[in-house]
Amino acid sequence: MKIAKILFLQAYWYVCVAYGYQYEIPLFIAAVIFIISNYFIYKPKVTKGHYLFSLTFFVIYGIVQESLFEKINLVDYHQETFPLWLTSLYVVFLGYYGDILDYLSEKPKVFHFLLGAIGGFSAYFGGAKLSPIEPLSILYFVAVAIGWGIFFPLSIKIFYEGFMWNKILDASIYYSFDLSGYLRHKKEFDEDIIFEAGTNALITGGTSGIGHACAETMAEQGVNVLITGRNNEKGQKAAQGHERINFVQFDMIDWNQIESVVNSITQPLDFLVLNAGGMPDGRIYNEQGVESQFASQLIGHFLMAKKLKEENKLNKGARIVWVTSGGMYLRPLDLNDIFEKEIDPSSKYDKVGTYANVKRAQVTLLPYFKNIFNEQVVTAMHPGWAATPGVDSAIPGFAEKMEGRLRSPAQGADTILWLLSTKKDIESGGLYFDRKKVKSHLFWFTKKSEKLKEKLITIVEGF
Repeated sequence: MKIAKILFLQAYWYVCVAYGYQYEIPLFIAAVIFIISNYFIYKPKVTKGHYLFSLTFFVIYGIVQESLFEKINLVDYHQETFPLWLTSLYVVFLGYYGDILDYLSEKPKVFHFLLGAIGGFSAYFGGAKLSPIEPLSILYFVAVAIGWGIFFPLSIKIFYEGFMWNKILDASIYYSFDLSGYLRHKKEFDEDIIFEAGTNALITGGTSGIGHACAETMAEQGVNVLITGRNNEKGQKAAQGHERINFVQFDMIDWNQIESVVNSITQPLDFLVLNAGGMPDGRIYNEQGVESQFASQLIGHFLMAKKLKEENKLNKGARIVWVTSGGMYLRPLDLNDIFEKEIDPSSKYDKVGTYANVKRAQVTLLPYFKNIFNEQVVTAMHPGWAATPGVDSAIPGFAEKMEGRLRSPAQGADTILWLLSTKKDIESGGLYFDRKKVKSHLFWFTKKSEKLKEKLITIVEGF
């Protein structure tokens, strides 16, 4: 099949160069039909969008390059309009990618440059004798060699490495946070998740979803894992059958329980995953008058971690991971809905908005946490969009709409596990997604002044 395609491509080049000026439209239509058929017959291992993006790049590069050559009087095409047959050649050239040129994709970039320069020079030198193109200077062939020396390695990088295409998909957010984003990013993962047996971990909210996926992976590798959760029955079931997983009932909203939980830990922790979260349908306040999501996911977690440090139950160098959410990217920090006494009881409770606000608060305080836990490594991560019981119950409409596109709990947990186990130098105080450090703000409207951050620190330190 490959030989047949190579013969066709070579024959097409000859016909297009020799007779293209006479049969431009039929040859262009044939090129389009071929390149569409090529995707379905030869099945290159890229998505349709990636394939189309590569084709678009080829065509635009070709038009720009050839137009530039004519504009600076290096060549005369002897046509009033840009030669459509030349565009056709760039269209069908994509047919070499995905099978014929696969073996070249791992070669050095210098090799790609030289091969592109030599191949481009040879093809244009021979083509100039068959076509109506009239080179006006020997510099035309020098420019062709340079142009193809640039084009070929760039085309390899775009098609085989997803250069620029991946940036476009990541910028869309949808195709970054979803399952396809994980599978695409996973290709760059270069480290296995390996834990040292006999180490100790505490995972809040570890009875289901991402937290439980973390616990299972760590326990399988010999880590002693303590998980917490509000529901005793659910927690006992989550720990059942796992020799190295133990459960303690703990509602993060109840700060009175923190001391007893910390006292139950007999061995200093090597890993602390602050994962517990939830979206109640209505406003709930704890004994101190703090809204439940702030009380549990932000302040409760901080108070527990701080208590662990004070009681020398966090080893030096221990890894602490805050599990945040990509939803915080759409939310500026707002400190007006934390305390019961300051909230208008007649106002509507936005559970999703409050959740995003709490997650924004977690990320805002990362530099502060870094200073407080200066003997540990503190990071935050967001898991993208994962299918978990929490998502199903809290935002069922989103879960239904995204059916088939959500990450699994294990995939959502991957970056947590990587941050805990990696031998690489990770930045304390950094925010991570799919094993890469990422920005804490994507949009200008989510940025708030340092004064507001200082006010948040004052609130947290007040308990």
